[in-house]
Amino acid sequence: MLRIESISKTFNPGTINEKKALEELSLHLKKGDFTTIIGSNGAGKSTLFNAICGNFLTDTGSIYLDGQDITFEPQFKRAKNIGHLYQDPNKGSAPGMTILENLALAAGKGGWLSHISKNDKKVFKEQLARLDLGLEDRLNQPVGLLSGGQRQALTLLMATYNPPKLLLLDEHTAALDPQTAKKVLKLTKEIVKEHQITTLMITHNMSDALSLGNRTIMMDNGHIILDVSGKEREEMSVNDLILQFKLKSGNNLDNDRMLLSK
Repeated sequence: MLRIESISKTFNPGTINEKKALEELSLHLKKGDFTTIIGSNGAGKSTLFNAICGNFLTDTGSIYLDGQDITFEPQFKRAKNIGHLYQDPNKGSAPGMTILENLALAAGKGGWLSHISKNDKKVFKEQLARLDLGLEDRLNQPVGLLSGGQRQALTLLMATYNPPKLLLLDEHTAALDPQTAKKVLKLTKEIVKEHQITTLMITHNMSDALSLGNRTIMMDNGHIILDVSGKEREEMSVNDLILQFKLKSGNNLDNDRMLLSK
């Protein structure tokens, strides 16, 4: 479903601020793969997502989605097939519009109330009830008045209402309280499994990295330094991951949030 071939990206080339964010990185994902991504600060995780989304063009390499070359495709065209959730709950929805209007946009109704049928409202309520946050009875409330957790859960629902070919989750529960984060992760697992959505999830929680999905990759300095799945992954502990990072990179893990999430 996703094929990345030897992509590289250097920011501010030729200056004192030059930064090689990605270097000859390749990655292949089969349809339905749910892959978690971990790595130290500045490893290139979010840069990889931005490259896939088309926020910038890579210096070298190619990106294919479902067999189509999207290397030079503009961001707005890629967005039709790629869902993206950010760490910031305020991204991904329109704060001045109601829950109903946001869902209508996600469903392709244009956001206009005149286009929303009674059946649409019924379906929206059923989907919102899955969140277990009471939003099904607050359709006419502006999204800007929701809590961070409520808004992030709604954004997840919007991003997958018409299941994308690829779902990118950039630490989408990091800003939430533990209880809400648990709910959003549970919903994430259910939706991904139900629709067999190919998914990449960046996380700072190493336990989640090993327990969610079917594959884990570790990044460092713009490279993938570890790629585990199957029995090897099932038998791996968080301490094993830390040791592997040191062995593969030659450095100690410097991400405090990751170390504290053991």
